[in-house]
Amino acid sequence: MMPHPYPGLRPFKREESDIFFGREQHVDQLLETLCRHRFLAVVGTSGCGKSSLVKAGMLPALDAGFLAQAGAHWYVADLRPGHQPMWALANSLLVSQAFGATRGTEPESLALLHATLRRGPLGLVEALCETPLPERANLLVLVDQFEEIFRYRRDIDSQEADAFVALLVASVMQREINVYIALTMRSDFLGDCAVFFDLPETINESQFLAPLSRATSVRPRSPNRRASLAATSSLAWSTRC
Repeated sequence: MMPHPYPGLRPFKREESDIFFGREQHVDQLLETLCRHRFLAVVGTSGCGKSSLVKAGMLPALDAGFLAQAGAHWYVADLRPGHQPMWALANSLLVSQAFGATRGTEPESLALLHATLRRGPLGLVEALCETPLPERANLLVLVDQFEEIFRYRRDIDSQEADAFVALLVASVMQREINVYIALTMRSDFLGDCAVFFDLPETINESQFLAPLSRATSVRPRSPNRRASLAATSSLAWSTRC
């Protein structure tokens, strides 16, 4: 029996790219913004399909090498800020295997990486200098539901929230390490970004306002879909990035 093609109310997952279509133009726009700024803020109303667009649209495009200059070797640290954003970042980095498959997520490795991230805004860059990415590899830190950081800052720990955002911004200001940042955020939290230094300016340069996902649909799983999509999109991006 074939699996049911509809995911229901939840967002599409990264591995469901073969049944996610209808937003190819939006994916191209995300890639263009990410290529230019190494930072991407996908902003929109609740339920408009921000996470689906990034996870089932943009991530598979990166895996397929649609950013020709960057290549097709991507580690993706996927997290939500939650109640411990720095710990969530450290854990997602280890899960992504950006620091090697043998390092694992045991408490010692997690604590060591967390301590490195807390050194300052360039903590992630320092960690990647100590344990470099493979040649021609890239790291994408994807912060889903970024608006959680505002509640965390207000109710729990403003200093850690500030340090977390400063690290994200500083990581894309440098060009020695191939670090990219993408986040999804509800548009009604845009004004709250002003509490973080440099964040409003960074988002202004790299914002994508996600429209309602009326065009998004599903189609039966096809092994040829990704190959046919790569034939068109990779040609377009080989000269623009």
